[in-house]
Amino acid sequence: MFFKALCIGICAVGIIFVYDAWKTALEVRKEQMEEDIINAWETRVVSPPVKFQRLHVGINSNIDLIVPGVMLLKALAIPSGRRENKDVLNTVDDLENTFAHFFAKGSAAERAFLDKKIFQRIVSTSKMLEIFQYHIGGNAAIMASIITEQFPEVKINFIGPVGPKLLEMLPTSLNIPTKSRISTDEVHLIMEYGVGETWGDLRSPVANRFITSYDESNSQATMLETFFESLDVQNTDLVLMSGLHILEGQSKDFFIKRIQALCNGLNNFPRSLPVHLELASMANADFVREILTKVVSKVSSLGLNEQELTFASLAGNGPHNSDFHHQSGPPEINKAGDMVIWLLQNYGQSSSNPESRLTRVHFHCLSYHIIGNLKGAWSNSAIAVAAGSRMAGKQACDVQKLNSSIVDLKFPSSFKAFSDDIERELDPNNPVISWEIGEFEFSLSPVLVCKDPQKTVGLGDSISGTGLMFSQYMLTSK
Repeated sequence: MFFKALCIGICAVGIIFVYDAWKTALEVRKEQMEEDIINAWETRVVSPPVKFQRLHVGINSNIDLIVPGVMLLKALAIPSGRRENKDVLNTVDDLENTFAHFFAKGSAAERAFLDKKIFQRIVSTSKMLEIFQYHIGGNAAIMASIITEQFPEVKINFIGPVGPKLLEMLPTSLNIPTKSRISTDEVHLIMEYGVGETWGDLRSPVANRFITSYDESNSQATMLETFFESLDVQNTDLVLMSGLHILEGQSKDFFIKRIQALCNGLNNFPRSLPVHLELASMANADFVREILTKVVSKVSSLGLNEQELTFASLAGNGPHNSDFHHQSGPPEINKAGDMVIWLLQNYGQSSSNPESRLTRVHFHCLSYHIIGNLKGAWSNSAIAVAAGSRMAGKQACDVQKLNSSIVDLKFPSSFKAFSDDIERELDPNNPVISWEIGEFEFSLSPVLVCKDPQKTVGLGDSISGTGLMFSQYMLTSK
């Protein structure tokens, strides 16, 4: 009996030893893979032969008030809510339930408040917290700021509602016309949360943020006409636009009128001038359908994250559209690949749809990015997707250079790039995977996820802006 117990004990110790050794070996191998990916990016990410030099950027801008989301809800004496996604927010209960919905999923989202007094009360409470920060806000303003910091030689004309405090915060190198100035800053509330953070019985699977605002200037796209009037087509290489999502708080008639005004302006652009549209979180399927059917074919490039991609598929009856309702975290790679392919095939320029201008889609999520484009329309896309992926880690960690100790590879050991694909494996020394389908070509790169993220807001804008600046537009016909 003694020897039997001894044998069992020795076996148990042996199993623990082997398991620990195996686990350590896996961790060492993973860290080496992360180092290899970083080194591959450093040596292979190079600018295209012809770079964008003169940009016209708009139309949304504001001040972001960034706070710990759960801390704010506790300060407002709000208990953990039931998970319910609201298109717009009318009450504190709406904030509670919609935050809970996206907190549990770990998905970025943005919703407009319709009651000014309630929103102002929430902002006032935010300013009394131990931790709060002000940052440049608005997709367009963030893209302009990031690009001018990374590429100081680039000249940027910025159009958006710029109040006194935001004017002080924006880089002085930006050209901001007088018509863009407003007397009082628009404020957006950014409720951040960390990976594994708890609120009641909910736990966040990743670090992310929920955004809410009561915004009169951006929500009515008041700078839209100024944006088009101030554009010098002959002295512009690239146009960047965002802010359509904030129109969601308006009536359907108002939304449709502003979308039509946008389309009228875009119709006057020559096809030789590339236009990038950055989407952001929306909840009204009718509004998203309007953007898909009326706007997307009038821009050259589209940027969007997992919430926006899956909701676009839901609104447009695309592939895997039911996943929007239960998706938690990034979508499976093959599903995202299917949806990017669907966007290009259904809304993009092709032999069967030559009138469309859409030739590029840049999808970005926490653990990987995909760029798809019409063959011959863009070059340097494989490098651009790597540059965007690298920027995601640098921006989240708030560092100039990545190292394996601060990031985590959350990419599957084997995967399919799209549903009918072969099974693939990641080569860390060649961390960009490319493939072709019909008239389109695609590139995918993993992201090295920051272990202790310092910034979650504006990541998509930084990623898209960086990817564009490492891309070269090849269509020069008028």
